[in-house]
Formats: sequence, structure tokens, C-alpha cells
Amino acid sequence: MAALDWDLKPKSAMTNGTVLNVVKDVDGRTLTVSYKGQEKKISVPDGVPIVTFGSATEADLKPGATVFVSAQRSEDGSLATGFVVVGTNGVDPPM
Repeated sequence: MAALDWDLKPKSAMTNGTVLNVVKDVDGRTLTVSYKGQEKKISVPDGVPIVTFGSATEADLKPGATVFVSAQRSEDGSLATGFVVVGTNGVDPPM
């Protein structure tokens, strides 16, 4: 499993994978993550955000909602994206 450079904070990284199992015990949280046919157990300290994505509607995009957008700039300077992440039910995107 390889971590990707992440530009939101210096020396930060992000790893994408499918979480198969989440266990909370006295030693913290352990995730079993499946990635490219391999499994790896990762211990995640309390307070570190773990997110999952679900469907949203245009109604979820309202004034004051926290959003995360990854976009690409075209030669003419315009921006384009394939998705928008929006916080709902009191949970904001931690990206």
C-alpha cells in the first residue's frame, strides 16, 4: 500500500483503499484495508478522521456547507471537476 503526497499540509500523505473491517478496542482503532489485492492492518489514533463517501443531491450544496473540490485548470484558466465532496449531518470533509 503506497501513500500519496498530499498538498494540504507540509509532509502530509493520503492512502486510498477499501476498508474491510473496523475494530475499536482499548488500544485504539484498527482498520483492515484492502488495496490492490493485498490486506494491511493499520492502527489509527483517536481523533484522526476516517471518512466514507455517500450519495448527495444538489440540495446538500447550500450556503455555509463545507466542501472539498479537486479540480484541473484548463488552458483558458477555467476549472473542471468530476465530483464535489460536501459535509452533511454535522460532519465536514476533513481533507
